[in-house]
Amino acid sequence: MKIAATSSAIAAAIAAIALTGCSSSPPSVAAPGAPASTAVALATSPASGPVTTPTAATQTPAAASSPAATAAPATAAPATAAPATAAPAAPAPAAPAAQPQGGLTAKVTIIGGAPGLLPGGPAVRFRVTVTNGSSQTYSNVLPLVSLGHCSCTASTLFPAGSLEERESTTNVWLPIPYDVEGFGTDYLKVTEPGGIQMISPGGVASFEYRVALSPATSAQVTRGTGALDVTLIALPGHRPIGQSPAATAPIGVQSGQPPA
Repeated sequence: MKIAATSSAIAAAIAAIALTGCSSSPPSVAAPGAPASTAVALATSPASGPVTTPTAATQTPAAASSPAATAAPATAAPATAAPATAAPAAPAPAAPAAQPQGGLTAKVTIIGGAPGLLPGGPAVRFRVTVTNGSSQTYSNVLPLVSLGHCSCTASTLFPAGSLEERESTTNVWLPIPYDVEGFGTDYLKVTEPGGIQMISPGGVASFEYRVALSPATSAQVTRGTGALDVTLIALPGHRPIGQSPAATAPIGVQSGQPPA
């Protein structure tokens, strides 16, 4: 019995030795799903020492695999286009001025710078110029010369005298009616020879006259101013073309002779 106990004690001792020799920890098996770096660290760590995780192994998969943060692209503020400014409309061309009815004009010019008329004295020459400034042709136009009112007489009528027109082809002075303006329009009905047979647009016609006063006393004619007028008359109806008179030129009148 004593030998059997000893054998049992020996067997127990051998079993203890066997257990002591095999006390090394078995290789650790990484838990399923653990990252490879963690598994290596667990396998190489001694059982009795602290587990030292390599620096690379401390990075979590999320941190290691996270892509670098991408900055949101800067969005430029949309450029604000300046409001379009419409170019000012070009002004419409001005309409041409309408031609006045009866677009004929006349002008009276005293020739030679005569100082004026003297009763019984020399004649004074003057020219009448007619211009067609219209776009139509006129025919049978009479430049009617008349003697306007004068401050040289008590009645304001032009003193008595004579009127002549120079015939352009023969250079001869021909007498024409001495047409004195009164207080109506009867003077427009006087007929004078000659006239304009036709005047085209832009045409010009000129006539030359001379006027002289009959002898008079200073009681009849005093110093004053009269007028040499011209009216453009459409024949044969004696209708004035435009205003009446169409043109005028003032002329001075000297005093008559003292009574004998």
